[in-house]
Amino acid sequence: MFYFRLAATNIRAHKRIFVPFLLATTLLTVMNVVMLSVHADAGAIFANNSEGIQAVASEMFKYGAYVMMVFAVILAWYANSFLLKQRTKQLALYSVIGFGKRELRLMTAAELLICLIITLICGSVFGAAFSRLSYLALGKMLGVPANVAFGVNPVPIAEVAGIMALIFLWLMLLDANWLRRHRPLEMLQAVSAGEREPKTRWLMLILGVLTLGAGYAAAIGITNPLGALQWFFIAVVLVIIGTYFLFIAGSVFIFKRLRKNKKYYYQPAHFINVANMIHRMRQNGAGLASIAILATMTLVTIATTITLYRGVPQIVNTSNPADLQYLRFTTLDTGTQGKKGTLTPAKEKAQVAAAARKHHVTIKKRTVATVSGATPMKFTGKRLQLATNKDYNGMFGPKADMQTLSFMTAAHYNQMMGTHVKLGASDVLYGSTKDQTRSRIIVGTSTMRVLGKAAMPFATNIAATGTALLVLQNESAISAVIKQLAPKMKQADIDAMFAQMQTTVYLTLSGSQANQRALAKDIPGDSVQSAAVNRKEILQWMSAFLFMGILIGIMFILATALILYYKQVAEGLADAKRYKILQQVGLSEREVRRTINSQLLTLFYIPLIVAGLHTLVAAPFIQRVLTLFGIYDWWQFLATIGITLGIFAVVYVLMYKTTARVYYRIVK
Repeated sequence: MFYFRLAATNIRAHKRIFVPFLLATTLLTVMNVVMLSVHADAGAIFANNSEGIQAVASEMFKYGAYVMMVFAVILAWYANSFLLKQRTKQLALYSVIGFGKRELRLMTAAELLICLIITLICGSVFGAAFSRLSYLALGKMLGVPANVAFGVNPVPIAEVAGIMALIFLWLMLLDANWLRRHRPLEMLQAVSAGEREPKTRWLMLILGVLTLGAGYAAAIGITNPLGALQWFFIAVVLVIIGTYFLFIAGSVFIFKRLRKNKKYYYQPAHFINVANMIHRMRQNGAGLASIAILATMTLVTIATTITLYRGVPQIVNTSNPADLQYLRFTTLDTGTQGKKGTLTPAKEKAQVAAAARKHHVTIKKRTVATVSGATPMKFTGKRLQLATNKDYNGMFGPKADMQTLSFMTAAHYNQMMGTHVKLGASDVLYGSTKDQTRSRIIVGTSTMRVLGKAAMPFATNIAATGTALLVLQNESAISAVIKQLAPKMKQADIDAMFAQMQTTVYLTLSGSQANQRALAKDIPGDSVQSAAVNRKEILQWMSAFLFMGILIGIMFILATALILYYKQVAEGLADAKRYKILQQVGLSEREVRRTINSQLLTLFYIPLIVAGLHTLVAAPFIQRVLTLFGIYDWWQFLATIGITLGIFAVVYVLMYKTTARVYYRIVK
């Protein structure tokens, strides 16, 4: 009990550093409880979807919980390391008055045990309450009934309690190891030891420029969406390494260059700040780089998930060229088994019309399109060739000249468009989502003349490669072109590749979304695609993404605030004696305050500027990845980033102003 009473006294005496630690660990507990609760109740949240979607949603939130756990470990370690550094003198004094290393280990373990108990009690209570509030918000977005149990499940709370207990046990072991490696005299000497002027780390500076430049080059230079997705994490790692290296080595280099500028350096505010920062930027650099990286993660995470949520109409329109579409299987159509259907086209049309009337849906327009299966192709100059795996799996994504090409006869094109196009044996129409215009196309030994651009009203734009349509005279002309493209391929393989000719019916509808979803269920066959059904599913997915993005964004903001606070406390404790000496040698309080403001502005606004720069450079990179989801509106994404950056800047300034008061109180 002695050690617990002593630990409680220490916590009260050093509440300036223990209270933020307790707040951080409590919020970490709350966030983990919320994420694991969503993971545990994914079946209830996505109850209106298939078991497969429920399983995928559960896995998504599970990985989100893993991210939360990793950050919980990192932040707890950072906060505990700060506690130890700020209490070095106190622990050394305890050693001097007779405490051995065993007694110090027991005391610090008791302190962490008390913090764990407070964390678990507060975290569990607020976690359960916040989980319920979070469910109400998420349930409203997903359309889930409010009476579904969520946020009161004891299993996630118990799991988080176990995780936090393991984290605190790990912190106890770290503290014990730290105490084992340090002697009392060394600890006292560490507190009073002066700081040497750091040397310019040229290797680190050069590597920082190279890695940051490589990350920026990847973000700006890789234009293919799949290539951007492949290089995304590599570019992120390069930018993180470059940021840390430049903050640590580059900042020392810059301040030394400023010292050589006599007009700038020999001013009271600049003289003190530059001289001070040169000596301490080695420690500050890593902390400021961490703030910049966390701020960038916050901006990117929140802006991306908001864009996905706001982009649901774009995603639906991109993936659904009509309100309802399905593969027709009548006496005129050949199925995948090589057999024809039993219904006539007229009877099939009447059945669908009757189903529409049954569900109070009006068919405003009906279009029939017969087209071949789509196959990856590439253009080498004017020559059309089959694409290979090498073309598709390039180092920076699929090659720029790749497209997913389909074939159509002139008769079927006229039926689809209501036109009267006539083509000769060597004439074609060519259309592409890449806005390519061609006058001639060479296939094998044949040269085809492009008479005009083929309209593609029902094409789905594939962001990675683009979509193209080639209209020829008849099926014989199509077969001849395919044989020229693949002269060594067997006919059965050709049929399997192009899936013969498939007829799709596209319907433009009017009626409620619920009625259109009901109509889709009444259309026979497996290849039925409804915009109303997709809209509901996509909205649920993007709502889940937004929910998880906001939670992770809050985690990043928490980490930023914690580092800001501890950095201000550390700076205040380090500067208190320095500024007292400056006042004693004649510097007025006003000049001291101006000097402090200048230093704090330099220290804490540079990470915000760097985070804004990182986000703006990453914006086109992320936009290319978003096109894989079907979001092509660049200006909407840019506006979202701008608004997110503005709001975060306000939050960051408020965090800075709040934590700066702590610094001023310590210095005074």
